[in-house]
Amino acid sequence: MSLESEDHALMEASLVALGDGYEGMAAELFDDLIAAHPQHAHAFLNPAAARERMTRETLEALLGLAEDAPWVATTVIDFIDLHRGYAPFTADDYADWFARVIVAMERRAGAAWPAAASGAWRRQAARLTALVAAELVRPALADEAV
Repeated sequence: MSLESEDHALMEASLVALGDGYEGMAAELFDDLIAAHPQHAHAFLNPAAARERMTRETLEALLGLAEDAPWVATTVIDFIDLHRGYAPFTADDYADWFARVIVAMERRAGAAWPAAASGAWRRQAARLTALVAAELVRPALADEAV
């Protein structure tokens, strides 16, 4: 079994452990993000919609990356192109968000959180951050069409 397959299994187990702890997590995460980075508050025109979508799409991308799903690359392009129009987010901004998601899940799952799951999530977050960083140096899709 590859490391990615092992990570995927651990990540899925941790989501089961999280269970009902997911309820309200997106709102808490988003509020925490904006408190830490108030300069980005203007970038989110509809915070209620953004917070759930950002959280869900982050989890999906991390899980997809752990199973080497081919759609993850397109998702990263979508992340970058969507956010380029709102603020100059950096790879560090994305990495910070990914880390916040993982910490929130660990805390909310408590003792039910599988011991090795944190490492799996962090490995995939590092891979996702690298993909984001690579995409950030590419011109916007609108610029490529010109």
